[in-house]
Amino acid sequence: MKYIFANWKMNMDLNDLNEWVDGFKNELPGIDLEKYKEKITVIVAPSYLHISIAFMKLKDLGVQIASQDVSIYDKGAHTGEIGGFQLSEYCGYSIVGHSERKESKDIVLKKAEQCLKNGIIPFICFVNPESAAEYYKEGSVLAWEDPSNISVDGHYKNKKTSEVAEGFSKIRNYIETDKKIIYGGSVNEENVTNLVEIDGLDGVLVGNASLNPKTFAQIIKAFCI
Repeated sequence: MKYIFANWKMNMDLNDLNEWVDGFKNELPGIDLEKYKEKITVIVAPSYLHISIAFMKLKDLGVQIASQDVSIYDKGAHTGEIGGFQLSEYCGYSIVGHSERKESKDIVLKKAEQCLKNGIIPFICFVNPESAAEYYKEGSVLAWEDPSNISVDGHYKNKKTSEVAEGFSKIRNYIETDKKIIYGGSVNEENVTNLVEIDGLDGVLVGNASLNPKTFAQIIKAFCI
C-alpha cells in the first residue's frame, strides 16, 4: 500500500475547502480511486476546525481524513486539547510530531500511543535516519522529513531525488524493510515521478502542493501508473 498524504497545515478557510473539493471532483474522472484502492490510500489532513466538514465532503470520493496533531492526554480537564477519542469519530490517521512543531521524542511517542489506543494510525515524523527505529511503534507509519527540504510559503526546495534515495537507503539500515515509511519534503508534481521510483518509499507527505487540487491529483496519478 502506498500513501498519498496531504498536510494542509494552517491554510484553507471554509470557502477554500469548498473550492478544493469541487476542483478535486473535476479531476476524479482521470483518477479511478476505487480501481486503485488496493494499491493507494489518499489522505487529507485539514485544520481541526474543518475535520468534520472535510469528512462529510470527501468520504464518498475515496479520500480518508486525518488530523495534523493529537493530544498526549486522555479525556479530562485539558482546555484547548483535542483527544484521540474525539478524532477517531472522523479520522483514521493522524500526523504525529511534525518537525514544524519541534516536539521532543518523548512527546511524539506519547501522541502516537494515544492514536493507537483510539484506533488511529499515527504517521510518526522523524528527521534523522539513524533514529528511525527509535520512533517506530507497531501499527504506525513513519514519515521521514528533511527540514532543509521542506517548502515554505509555496517555495519549493530543490533537493535531488538521488539524495532522497540515498537517505532512504540509509534509513533501511536502521529499520526492517517491512516497516512502512513515507517521505515529506517539497513533494510536487515535478519531482513525484522520480520519487515513486525510490526503493523502499511507501508514499509521500505533501504540503504546499496539496493545496491545489489539480496538482494533488497529478501526484496521486503518479502512484497509479
